[in-house]
Formats: sequence, structure tokens, C-alpha cells
Amino acid sequence: MSKILLIEDSITQLALMNLYLRDSGHTIINLTNPKEALNKAVLYKPHVIVTDLMMPEMNGFEVCRQLKKHPETQNIPIVICSAKNHKIDRIWGMKQGAIAHLSKPFSRDQLVWTINKARLSSPKNYQQYRLCELIELYPLEGKPLANVG
Repeated sequence: MSKILLIEDSITQLALMNLYLRDSGHTIINLTNPKEALNKAVLYKPHVIVTDLMMPEMNGFEVCRQLKKHPETQNIPIVICSAKNHKIDRIWGMKQGAIAHLSKPFSRDQLVWTINKARLSSPKNYQQYRLCELIELYPLEGKPLANVG
């Protein structure tokens, strides 16, 4: 389905998120050190990045800022997944470039729904999704594209 970069310093939380997302058909790239986020995002080109806020060495707000400044990662949707769920945390996260904030604890359905919505928020991803959807609904039936019309 899609590649998700998870940035989470808690191994148990990372395992839970992996379980939920793999069961939904996503490919997961795990990261426990937020300082590696930019390099891994450039290398793997994920469809969505999910980051915790409270992590050692670099917090999730800093991760968002770093990713949004880089030309190769600036258009990747970022979801904040954190126990910090005050209104100011949500607002500040959006100002740093996140498109969604998921509060911990969360259910499988909440995580999967948020990831799928984030994935479609990127114009490029949405266009690719719609194209695949249209091809499924209206197959070309072996006709070459040049003759369609």
C-alpha cells in the first residue's frame, strides 16, 4: 500500500504501531533516533512520516522543521503521534508542518485512518491514488493508451 517512516523512541509503542500498520498492508521503516529522520526520509522516500514529540536529543517539532526545510522531504505528509495533546501542542505541530495530530493512546482504526488520510493529503499521492482507482473502475481492456479517447 504505502511506505511509512515511524520515528518513535519507545520500542513497545513502535512495535504496536508496526503491528497495526503492517496488518493494514503498509511497509514500515522504523527509527528510534530522531536525528536520523532526514537521512532516512531522503533515502527511503516514504509516503507518510509519523513522529513522536517527546524524544531525547531532538523533539518531534524539530524533526518537522528539518523535514519541511529540505527540498526532497518538504512535501511528505507528517503526522504527530504523541501523549502531548494540549491545544497548543496541536497548533504548534501544525505550524511546524505536521498535517495531523494523533493522541496516545490510540486505537488501530484511529492510526490507520489518520495514516491513510495523511497519505492522500499530498497532491502527488492523491493523483496517483485517483488514477489507480479510475483504472480499477474503468479498465482499458487491452487498448493502448494512444487509441483511448
